[in-house]
Amino acid sequence: MKKKIIILVICTILVIFLFGVVFFYKDKKSEKTENSNKYSVIYDKEGNIIYDMSKKDEITEVIKDTVIQGIVELNHNGYIYIFNGQHFGEFGFEMEEYTRANINNKNQKCLDYFTLKEYDTSYIQEGDILICSGDLSKKGYSMGDNDFDTKDNSIIVLKSNDYNQMKRDALTGKRTYSSIVTIGDEYTESGYVYLKYSLEDDTHSDTSYNFPFAVKAYITENTEIIGNLQKGKIVKVQYENSNIPLDELKIKSIEVIED
Repeated sequence: MKKKIIILVICTILVIFLFGVVFFYKDKKSEKTENSNKYSVIYDKEGNIIYDMSKKDEITEVIKDTVIQGIVELNHNGYIYIFNGQHFGEFGFEMEEYTRANINNKNQKCLDYFTLKEYDTSYIQEGDILICSGDLSKKGYSMGDNDFDTKDNSIIVLKSNDYNQMKRDALTGKRTYSSIVTIGDEYTESGYVYLKYSLEDDTHSDTSYNFPFAVKAYITENTEIIGNLQKGKIVKVQYENSNIPLDELKIKSIEVIED
């Protein structure tokens, strides 16, 4: 009889223990979910939601028959991903002229920006700039990863090597572009400044395109600085040698020409 009572007590204790473990696990899981939801929402300075993980695929606006351009980061597994040229303000800039979007790779016809020769989407590589016409589906609570449908339109491809040559020509003056140089973040005490170049090209006379880029340029003890260097000001720049790699540019003179 005593054995039966002991066994019954032990079983009761085990059941209570198991219920306690299950309750504790559920409570922790609920707490973890709440914390996860708390940290998956990002607000701007005004308190507006700019990112919500639970709504990241929710389409909030569709812009029909628009034109976008962006720099290719990936062409893989049926999708082409373009972004805005700088990751989260790298060099102090978010390139508003470029759009972040996922493009469905339907093996669309592609046209080279300069030669207008036709290719398929295998022609598209990392670093190229794409100019696309179609419908942009904006996801209001994502980090900017919108969807873009080119419909039956061709994709214009500015190859990265051609783009790099355009940058070089803009810096050396070998080819005249309509270009405005704007100061990004400046660190004169540390010896460098970030500069954004607008680069407007009218190769196709019926349309003008702007392909901005940014450089990190170095200020030396010999650099002539005219005016007060501040973020957002427009400047005129001369380099000691503009033929060296873009990440090694040293400024000969920099002059503020417009606040």
